[in-house]
Amino acid sequence: MHQSSIDKMQSFKDKYLQDKQSDKLIIFDLGSQNIGGSYSPIFESPNWEYFGVDVEAGENVDIVISNPYRWDEIQSGSVDVLISGQTLEHIEYFWITIMEIARVLKSDGICCLVAPSSGYEHRYPVDCWRFYPDGMRAIAEFAKLEVLETFTQWKDEDYADGSNVWHDSVLIARKPLDNKELVIESQHFNERYLEILTERGQTDLYRFQLQRSQSDLANLQSKLHQTEYYAQQYKSELEVYKSELEVYKSDLEQSQQCIKAMESSKFWKLRKVWFKFKELTTK
Repeated sequence: MHQSSIDKMQSFKDKYLQDKQSDKLIIFDLGSQNIGGSYSPIFESPNWEYFGVDVEAGENVDIVISNPYRWDEIQSGSVDVLISGQTLEHIEYFWITIMEIARVLKSDGICCLVAPSSGYEHRYPVDCWRFYPDGMRAIAEFAKLEVLETFTQWKDEDYADGSNVWHDSVLIARKPLDNKELVIESQHFNERYLEILTERGQTDLYRFQLQRSQSDLANLQSKLHQTEYYAQQYKSELEVYKSELEVYKSDLEQSQQCIKAMESSKFWKLRKVWFKFKELTTK
């Protein structure tokens, strides 16, 4: 981690987070392993929780993600601030990564990404990309994030540690409050793989599709079992209602028979005559 990258992240913190010292913030640092330095001292604050995230365990790593393109270990909408420096160039399919960043950010959450625009090859374990401001903007727009700032350090500055070779680019973006699309779970974001032309990429895509199908199948089986359970309950209740209905029908038939017996009896006929006689004599 070179000094100019640390300075750029410090500037981000001073400009965008300085007035949030009293807020409780969850801060994730993607690619956090301490290799010649880290951002963790910048985000030391009593009310802030800083978590280092990386694909392998190491110093300054709190969460190890098993799949760099599907962060099952991190819940959607759980992160206030996501930072990352000197990592994006080592991610083969960075457009998937930005979708995961958008997924885990809370609404109105903010991210700051620092990546080189130049410099020699440095493989950890690969070195794939360099970024300009337009590229950084395109990354944010692909994930429907609002670009707050993007720039590149084009000119050399006063650094003695070789920082100037990288001419880092910076993207600062925010997750909009009203963008419901960004609430979708990781599996839907990964549908935006677009075309991955390498054999390995295709394998990753097919593996993801298989995992998603297995997950969908498990969900359907769970729903089926739940439906069968409720169906059995309703069936039992239906049998009870049928039994009660038969009792009511039997009672009704008995009542109807009693009424018929009464109407056909001599007493009932005499009773009708009596009422007519009474009606005549009272007029």
